[in-house]
Parts: sequence; C-alpha cells; structure tokens
Amino acid sequence: MFAVIRQTWPLLLGIMLLMIGNGMQGTLLGIRGGIEHIPTGLMSIVMAGYFGGFLLGSVMVPGMIRSVGHVRVFAALGSLISAVLIAYAMAPNWVAWTLLRVLIGFCFSGVYITAESWLNASATNETRGQALSAYMIVQMLGIITAQLLMNTADPGGYLLFVIPSLLVSLAFTPILLSARPAPAFGEIKRMSFARLYRISPLGCVGIFLMGGVFSALFGMASVWGSQAGLNVRDISAFVAAIYIGGLLLQYPIGYLSDRMDRRALVVVLAAIGALVVTLTLLTNPGIWGLLLAAAIAGGVANPVYALLLAYTNDHLSSEDMAAASAGLLFINGVGSMAGPLIVGWLMAQMGPNGFWLYIALLLATLTGYGAWRMTRRATVAPDGNFAVISPAATPLAVEAALEGKQDNITPQMAEVGAPQSALDLRDLDGAPLPPPQTEEPLMTTPNEIISFWRDEVGPQGWYEAKDEVDEQVRKRFLPAWTRAQELAEEWAGTPEGALAAIILTDQFPRNMFRGDGRSFDTDPLSRRLADAAIAAGHDMAIDPPMRQFFYLPFMHSEDLADQDRGIALFAEKMPGDNERHAQLHRDVIANFGRFPWRNADLGRETTAAEQAFLDAGAYGGMVQGRVSLDGSGGMV
Repeated sequence: MFAVIRQTWPLLLGIMLLMIGNGMQGTLLGIRGGIEHIPTGLMSIVMAGYFGGFLLGSVMVPGMIRSVGHVRVFAALGSLISAVLIAYAMAPNWVAWTLLRVLIGFCFSGVYITAESWLNASATNETRGQALSAYMIVQMLGIITAQLLMNTADPGGYLLFVIPSLLVSLAFTPILLSARPAPAFGEIKRMSFARLYRISPLGCVGIFLMGGVFSALFGMASVWGSQAGLNVRDISAFVAAIYIGGLLLQYPIGYLSDRMDRRALVVVLAAIGALVVTLTLLTNPGIWGLLLAAAIAGGVANPVYALLLAYTNDHLSSEDMAAASAGLLFINGVGSMAGPLIVGWLMAQMGPNGFWLYIALLLATLTGYGAWRMTRRATVAPDGNFAVISPAATPLAVEAALEGKQDNITPQMAEVGAPQSALDLRDLDGAPLPPPQTEEPLMTTPNEIISFWRDEVGPQGWYEAKDEVDEQVRKRFLPAWTRAQELAEEWAGTPEGALAAIILTDQFPRNMFRGDGRSFDTDPLSRRLADAAIAAGHDMAIDPPMRQFFYLPFMHSEDLADQDRGIALFAEKMPGDNERHAQLHRDVIANFGRFPWRNADLGRETTAAEQAFLDAGAYGGMVQGRVSLDGSGGMV
C-alpha cells in the first residue's frame, strides 16, 4: 500500500482536495437553504440535481474524452466546478441552485472518470486493488475534512463558497503535472437490464435501494440537520460520522465477505442498519446518539454497496464486466436521483423524522428481499473479489473492482464417475485437433456457458436446428468441450457449475457436431454429471426452464432404465410438456432399442421398420400425433 501511495501521491492529493470541495458544497447548501428559507421539498430537488448530473456525466464524458482527450476535458470541467462553487453564493434560490447542482454533478463525474483513468494507468495488475483502496480512502477522508472546514466561517456569507472553489482549483495542479497517458476509452458493450437482472436480481435491486440510501445520507443529511434545528458544528459532525463509519467498517466487512455467503452478510448488515435507524426514529437520542446512528448508517451504506457489487461479480463472466458495470451504475444513479426527492417529500409531510423513516424502509426492504433471494438460489462460494468501493464511484472504478474477479470455481464435491476415455478430437473436416494445453488458463466459465445458453440462445434456439447457433457454439465452446472431463471435475461442486458442465457435454455437442457421430461422444459423461448433481440437490437450486437440462441426459440415453428415470424426474420435479416428450422418447427406445434418427450419424444399419418410421415423420410425426408405435418394433 505504501509503495502505491508513494507512486500516486500527487494524484491522490488532488483527489482529496476535490473531495473536500465536493463535501463542503453538499453540506453548505443544505445549511444555507435553511438560512434562505427555501422549503424542504424544493431543497430536495436541488440535492437531487447533483445525482442527475453525475449520472449524465457517467454516460457522456467517456465520449467527450474520446473526442478531445483527457487533459482538455479535465481542465474544462475543473474550471466549471470552480465557477459553480462561486455562483452558488451569487444566486441563492432553488431554481439556480438546481441547475448549478446538475452542472456540478456532471463535472465532478467527468473529473472523477479522468482521474480514475490516470490512476488505473499508473497501477499494475498486482497493485490495482491497492490503488483503488487508497483512492476510496482518500475520497472519504476528503469529505470528512470538508466537515471540519465547515466550522471556519459563517455559512450565511461568501467565504465558505470561496474555500472549496480555491481547493478545487489547486487540486488540478498535482493531478495534471503527474498524470501519465491514460488508456483510450473504448465503446462499452451494452447489457440489457433484463439480462443483468436475470444474472443477479439481488445485485440490481440492492444497488438501486442502496443508491437511494446513499443519496439521502450524502445529499439530504445537512437539510435534515437544518430542519431538526442543529447548529453548524453538529450538522458537520453528523455528516462526518457517516463517512467515518463507512471508512472504519469497510475492511472488517470486506474480510467477512470473502469467508461467508455474501447475501447473508448483506441481510444482517441491512437488518442492523434498519433496527438502529428505527430506534433513532422512535426515540430522541441526543447528539451523541445521532452521531452513533449516522456512523452505523454510513457503515452499512458503503460496505453493503461494495458487497452487492462483489456478489454480482460472482455471477459474471469476464467479458460481461464492463457492460455490467455500466448497467449497475445506471441503476444506482436512478436510485440516487429518487432518494432526495422522496426524502424531501416525507420531511415536508412529517418533519425531520421523514429522513429516518425513508432510510429505515429501504434497509428493511433490502433485508426482506435479500432473505427471500437466499431461498431462490444456492450459495456461491466467495472468491476474494471484494473491493473497497463507494456508491459515488464512476464506471471506471466499478469496472476496476469487477476486474478483480477470479473464476468462481470450487473443487469437485460429488463423484462424477470414472475418468472419461480420450475424446475423439477432430475438427469438422476430420483433421485431428491438437491436445488441450492444460497449463493455459481456463477461459470458459460456468456463468459464460449459462448466460450464453439462457440469454443469447434461449428456448427458441434450444429446440430448433439453426446454423448460426451451431456456429456460435462451435466457435466459442469447442476448446472447452475438448477439456470436458477436466472442467466437469472442477465445476461439479456448485449448482451453476454442474449445470454448465451438463450443457457443455450434453447440449453443445449436438450443435457443434450436428450430423456427426461426435454429437454423442460425451453423453456418458453428461449422465454421470447429472446423476451426481441430482444426488447433491443441485437441480432444485436452479429455476425452470433451465432445470430441465439436469434431466435431459437421461432422455437422450438409449438405455430404457435411463428413459424411465428421465420420465420420473420430470414428473416429480418439473411437470409439464417436457414429461410428454420424455414419454415419447421412451416409446421409441421401448420399440426400437435405439433412436433410429441417429443411425446415419453413427454409421449404423437401418432396419426396414426403422426406415418406415423415419419415412413416416419419425419423432416429429409422434409429436404431431401422426405416428404411434406398437411397442414391438412397428407402427400403428
């Protein structure tokens, strides 16, 4: 850590000065709004403006940097920040302040993005996590220092607007003089919110809720203090306590998060926060009680946000991280914009207690939703990817946090059978494929397979022969299939890993080698995987329709006992149309002892009865009701 600080101290110093300026303007406006007699409801609009501008900046600034470069964007936005900080005092009314808050939120977002890109460029893969941690610590220290400076002058005058303007101007000197060339901004692949929600429902809902909690604490704490009748010293101490709590609790919570189910930790922390805030709402704890409540609320808000990022990260493949970070930041931004508006309305209706009621409701909602989600998905073993991150972070910082991901693969926990004999590794033209290089890193992850099959192909592609799907599977997953035994043994210990291994060995070969006997080479392995996964209860941890892939290996078997088991599994655990298809597959095996439509692929001789069955429409004819079997090798 100290080596990172020595290397990046000019940049970190500049960031700290920027955060002092930002922390002062947020607290100062809340206090000054009370002095100017601006109603609470209108002040909530003013405070929401910052988060709207910040969200807009996170979307637009990368394009600006690609067009004119880091230095020009940084200098331009920095100049605007200094000007806005002075302009607040020149136009003390809610309309002007709202517009200025949108502008300064936009500018701070751009400044942070630029600074974070330089920080990222100055760090190595080994030091990037430490650099990000130092960056977040400096941010919080800057806001805490800002609260101390709030007591140096009269908030009704000009000086407290001049001080942050001066500090922001000074911040650019060490940053610009020390900045290295930053990496170019590429276009980020977009991920639909529906897909992001399917990947991590708790991550999406939780980050939305925590965006609302954070914006209430950061944006409305000083407004609450003014309405509650606190003096400047107590308001600044209250805001400082929020960040002191967040700073102190990040690391012990991070330690726990890498050693237990992160969802359980989220639920416990949110429940503690909701309880403390509710007690504060129902009692009159005095200033020291308020400071303790603020520290606990801040100690929950910052670490829980980072926990939710780490948990979402557990379910992402590497190529989805950038797109996911953009989506998560947008969700957080929407929650942040709504926070001050709702808090302001509640405070206008019921007084200062509306502030605490809003935070309590959001934390209680997260507690309940998190507990419910724990019943819907199996535990994913933590993999050490927790990163100290603030809800005020930009997409660059969030993406850097997600890049700390290690593939979520646990050792095999269930025996999957004897080692598979060597696979017939040939390309589509029949030439031998080179043997897999086991010393190279495994590039395919269980979540990559599941996301592709569930979200990109989907049910329509599962049951239809499509050349484009076959080509995608072949191009993306043939190397993984050649290592099927090795991957299966590593993945089999979790529901998602077992599901991915079964799809890789049962479904993908039918796409990769359509019309070729290799389509069925890994069928025995897929049945052993399915048998072990079902015995471990992994199938019931996966929601339909994906659950069916645990049972399809038995339906694909040419053994009658396997067919009977497939029917029983569908009837017991996933009744519906699949049960009918399983029965029809069993009828074919009972009648012919094999699937006649495989004969050509496997080089088997077709009997007269089988040919008649194929000519009559085969399985498609059975589904349509045009063909039925008599059970003795003939049709009726």
